[in-house]
Amino acid sequence: MTWPDRLEANPFGTMAAVAAVALGLLGAAIGDDVSQGMLNSLRDSADIVAHLWGGALALGGALKLYGLYAKRTELEIPGLWVMIGGFTFYSITVVTGLGVHGLAAGIVAAALAGGCALKTRKIMRTARLVRGNGADGGS
Repeated sequence: MTWPDRLEANPFGTMAAVAAVALGLLGAAIGDDVSQGMLNSLRDSADIVAHLWGGALALGGALKLYGLYAKRTELEIPGLWVMIGGFTFYSITVVTGLGVHGLAAGIVAAALAGGCALKTRKIMRTARLVRGNGADGGS
């Protein structure tokens, strides 16, 4: 299966991971200027936190993409967990820092975290089913 076929088979997962990589790289590169909400809510620690958060979010998105396209769930799942944390953290800081003005971005980030959590649950459930129906006929 080629990468365009995989993209067509999982467009949401791919674009959520691409968004994590893009947003994460921005945070890692420019720090607290990436989000006024993060700057407002974290104040004096915003710059270092934004760099660390960005690096982690970008790493999570990259792991998700690599795991998805290489069919390696042992990398995709940790990537999804890191994305859940990164999107949740962003959602909380943007709403805390901007109040009602951060609701739109906060809701979108929370929805991405929720989608990642649902995907993680689905992969893990499928793995348990496959393991339960092993090659020996189900042991």
